[in-house]
Amino acid sequence: MGASFENIHRYYKSLNIESQVNDVRKNGEQLTFAATKELAITPSFIYVPVEGSVAILHAESELTIGNAIDYMPIGLMERYCPMLIFEYKCMTPVKVVEISYEKFDEIFFKNAESMRALSSILIFMTIFSLDLHAERKQLTSYQTIKPMLYRYLYRSLAFPNEKEGLASFIISRTKLSRTHVFRVLADLKEGGYITMKSGKLISIDKDLPDGY
Repeated sequence: MGASFENIHRYYKSLNIESQVNDVRKNGEQLTFAATKELAITPSFIYVPVEGSVAILHAESELTIGNAIDYMPIGLMERYCPMLIFEYKCMTPVKVVEISYEKFDEIFFKNAESMRALSSILIFMTIFSLDLHAERKQLTSYQTIKPMLYRYLYRSLAFPNEKEGLASFIISRTKLSRTHVFRVLADLKEGGYITMKSGKLISIDKDLPDGY
């Protein structure tokens, strides 16, 4: 994609959707989940994350697709396409607001401003999905790993309580071999490209090589 993941995410966070999020808080029930717990959704309800990091997984393959964006209405996809089977795992302590379909519709379909807010959320969900798809369809395994280093580093800054190490982050999202991922990371570390500590990426210290 033309713009970086970090810049797109910052732009999304700058959008004016706080009014609708506050209405969701007022009309729903706040639930708290511990890290590593499953966020199980109940039919007839939407779950809006207001704090913490939630990963989306394919239920059958257990492959991690990516992380839910801020205020992503979890359960909305399942509402309109019940055949979808996703799982949602809390990567940090998470707070979500559980809100009924009826209350959700009242908030987001009451006027043009609220409909624009929901449209913005859905559009950015699509943008991040396309970015993930492009990321996983690179020509080589290294070209798959490379952008994930930037994504992991940004995520660790946004959610400092996440416990997942870099290798696990990559493997769970790509199914690349553990041996290959560790070898690539070790070579990048030895070459002075990255700094790691206790399995976590601390910094990217210079431009990553184009090839490996």
